[in-house]
Amino acid sequence: MRKIVPKAFIVSAKRLPIGKINGIYVNKTPEELFSQLIQQQIATVPHWSKKEIDQVILGNVTNLGGNLARRCALAAQLPVATPAYTIDCQCASGLMAVISGVQSIVSGDARFVLAGGVESTSTANPIIDSQTNKRMQRFPMVPKGQLDLDMGIIAENMGEKYHISRNMQDEYAYKSHMKAKKAFERKEIIQEIIPFDLDQHIVDQDQCPRFNTSVEQLAQLKSAFREHGTVTAGNSCPINDGAAATFLSDCHQVKDAQGYYLDHATVGVAPNEFIIAPIMATKKLLSQLHLTISDIDVVELNEAFAVQAILCCDQLGISEKQLNPLGGALAYGHPYGATGAILVSRLLNSLNRLHRPALGIITLCVAGGMGVSVLIGNKFWQK
Repeated sequence: MRKIVPKAFIVSAKRLPIGKINGIYVNKTPEELFSQLIQQQIATVPHWSKKEIDQVILGNVTNLGGNLARRCALAAQLPVATPAYTIDCQCASGLMAVISGVQSIVSGDARFVLAGGVESTSTANPIIDSQTNKRMQRFPMVPKGQLDLDMGIIAENMGEKYHISRNMQDEYAYKSHMKAKKAFERKEIIQEIIPFDLDQHIVDQDQCPRFNTSVEQLAQLKSAFREHGTVTAGNSCPINDGAAATFLSDCHQVKDAQGYYLDHATVGVAPNEFIIAPIMATKKLLSQLHLTISDIDVVELNEAFAVQAILCCDQLGISEKQLNPLGGALAYGHPYGATGAILVSRLLNSLNRLHRPALGIITLCVAGGMGVSVLIGNKFWQK
């Protein structure tokens, strides 16, 4: 394997515990979530201070308007001179924020960047159609006149097309929860979490994993999107609140790092086939670096739907050992704008346990027909 020159240091990657919609963070705004995270996280990084941060870039999907990243930066008491901007790239918003931060460093526009994402579905304002004055479930993902299918219907269609059965999906979901259970019992998942002070009650555990679930229990759930369908609430990701931050730095400015940002690839596909996009993005990434999937130690694949995860694993040849060692979004949840940055913390949590140079990939599908993959080396990569 040829040596890959890092584009940036990952100095720190942490996240809050993930909450259910209208759960532990029911009345907490995105600013409250993110400011607590940053206040605590920056205290864990030696020789870093708020005044050294050149840019703040955050992903968000449901709380848009008023430049949320700027509001979060001010709430976290960063200097008023620190610029900030918000990215909406749906499920990949947090990861695109990290990519944008790296690009700012590579271009010489910044030396230290705070990138990540935050999502508060619990406090999101309703979306009103200006033409009908009726509430919308979500914004359109395609232009007017084009077929804009529900994500769950797309999952149903792709499951049917690729012959992915209900039982296969339930089995996959069960394994995700059991991985999360093992990671919790071994105190592995806590390594990536910054506790949240919830009115004098410290929250340090994710709200969604179901440690007592079973394939039999999952099989009892009704289909969620199509009568007699295979996609259910149990083999789809839940709706969540959360926040995550990745501190990025010029490779020449930091002696120690949690990991190294190496490269990325983005692709577009037909909007109604969006769940296959991680396949194309990962193939593109591996190709441009002359790597194969066997060169990768860990793959953090966002589990929007079990059918999507199964399909991507089959098409890319991802082994059980490589895939989401600590569990995935079917267990933990998917706070849309934060998930990409959450997976940076998750990937480094897994990679750095190997205590040797190791590579990992983060890959996500994106509503509207996109895929994003990022290659990261652990803290031993340069040693």
